[in-house]
Amino acid sequence: MFHLLLFVPAPALAAFLVLGLAPVYLSRRFVMVVAVIGGVLPLLLMAGMASLCLSGQCQGVAPIFDLMVGPAHVDLALLLDPLSTVVGMTVTQIGACVMVYSVDYMAGAKTSDLRRFFALMNLFLAAMLTMVLAGDSILYFLGWELMGMCSFFLIAYNIGSSRAIAAGRKAFIMSRIADALLLAGLLLLFIAAGSVRIEALIPAGLALPPQQRTIIAAMLLGGALGKSAQLPFHTWLPSAMAGPTPVSALLHSATMVAAGAYLMARFAPLLAEAPGVMMAMAIGGAATALFGAFTALFQNDVKRLLAFSSISQIGFMLLALGVGSPAAAMAHFVIHALFKSLLFLSAGDMAHSAGDDTSIAAMRGAAKRRPLAFATFAAGAASLSGLPLVTAGWWSKEEILDAALASDPLGPLLWGAALLSAVLTATYAFRPVLAALQPGAVEAHPHPTGPATAVPLVLLAIGAITGGLLVGPIIHLLGGVHPEMPAFTMLIAAAAPLTGLAFSVAITRIPALAQRVATARHLRQGLRIDVRYHVWFVQPFQRLVQRLSGARGHRPDPFGALPVRLVLWLKRQAIDRFTRDGFDRLWMGLAATAPPLWAAARRSQTGRVRHSVMAMTAGAAALLVLALMTTRPTMGMTTWP
Repeated sequence: MFHLLLFVPAPALAAFLVLGLAPVYLSRRFVMVVAVIGGVLPLLLMAGMASLCLSGQCQGVAPIFDLMVGPAHVDLALLLDPLSTVVGMTVTQIGACVMVYSVDYMAGAKTSDLRRFFALMNLFLAAMLTMVLAGDSILYFLGWELMGMCSFFLIAYNIGSSRAIAAGRKAFIMSRIADALLLAGLLLLFIAAGSVRIEALIPAGLALPPQQRTIIAAMLLGGALGKSAQLPFHTWLPSAMAGPTPVSALLHSATMVAAGAYLMARFAPLLAEAPGVMMAMAIGGAATALFGAFTALFQNDVKRLLAFSSISQIGFMLLALGVGSPAAAMAHFVIHALFKSLLFLSAGDMAHSAGDDTSIAAMRGAAKRRPLAFATFAAGAASLSGLPLVTAGWWSKEEILDAALASDPLGPLLWGAALLSAVLTATYAFRPVLAALQPGAVEAHPHPTGPATAVPLVLLAIGAITGGLLVGPIIHLLGGVHPEMPAFTMLIAAAAPLTGLAFSVAITRIPALAQRVATARHLRQGLRIDVRYHVWFVQPFQRLVQRLSGARGHRPDPFGALPVRLVLWLKRQAIDRFTRDGFDRLWMGLAATAPPLWAAARRSQTGRVRHSVMAMTAGAAALLVLALMTTRPTMGMTTWP
């Protein structure tokens, strides 16, 4: 039965091949039907595998490729275990809802842009599922890289916007730093294990000396921090909101951006033997949760607010992983995917009614313009805030708070930081809700919410409220244990979101506080790490090179220029000799001859009827001669001499 795992990413991949590579015209209806089928079928297939897991058969491998390369064993396979089941079901559910929602949201796009959008969304879904179900490091890294590539193209979907292209480039470059660290860690594990299978990599890593084990764990953590937009790699995620809202809902809130937490959970046994890395991850997670919540509080744009919220919530997940509770982290992964994708989708529908303006000020009156979207957004905000007992977010955050308090030796400090983050979370989460309740502009051309928008919003809202029932079973399935904590800690945790709600009312209703929040420009920037890096490192390095080389009027330093000349000489000797090999030159030569040949062929098409008839006659005559020359002689017929 485990061989059916191979079919889980297949529908999304097939949809990408049809929409992205088919050299034929496709109608809008056909594009949407193929996209929805590619997005929904993985959910049905993954549900079948989940039922197999829940029935007790939750540890199996679907082999794909097996090869011995010297002493190394290259064994590609997909893996079904409790972790891949939980994350796979979450990814397919969110992917199906977002794909259906996109049918309405992208209805105004041109057919060519629609094909490009849905092709990339399906390729991303196939890549994410490949990474989640991967049983080896090669497939894992392949899915990881394909997600980054799709993220770049989808952020820069609006190719006419320089802001969108710059945001895509920024995300791509910063993700490459994390990818390099992850690849280095996986390669070191491969050298130690002699195999690419994850079930062999982790024991091999545990058998290494402590120093090597710590280095590998730190590299894996670096890869997770970059992919999940954690400090100090967080700056690319708010910029990524330049992409369409469904992209933000699927990639940059619910699935891809949380892939770092999944990476840490997958290699949790190895990380547990590197206490320094675990402590760094817990402290970094708590700091990022607090920083993201504080920065989100001062945002004036809903999508940027939700982006910093994602940074903060993934910080909660890394905090749980750092204190040794991967089951609590994955439970919050599931709940976060439900309420955060809901918030993005409902905010997108309300923004549609305000002329696609995503500012919080433009949401005024949205409660009347879009009652369903407002109600579902309020449900998502309540779950994000963790309102006690009645929302799913409270149950998963409570697990993280208890795990943090029970950890040593920084338990109380980590718990306090997480508790303060929970207060700030409720404060910023309800700002758009309270703004939508205020009187605002009436929609110029109102239209009812279509079923492709309404159904995903309602389903996700139900999950955001009732999903708390899943927290206990998920933790049990993943082998986690709920720590027994004093009752007063639960009371304090329950008071945190209520306190935040009161603060949100104050900064929304009191004009002086509202003005201070609206004008706090520096607090909205999120430390601007990329700008500081450019000022502190890039510009001084550029000035140094200009001074040494004599560029821009500088007098060249004969001694200082020696390192520059040495580097240039090494480049010519070691790099330039191999940049253009014979195959590249041949290929580029063929490419250079194609335009003149095409131009000559185009000149033969004059558009005159007599020329077309002459060409058709000559072609028919040539085919007739070819047929006569290749026909076999039969009995009673004269053969050609």
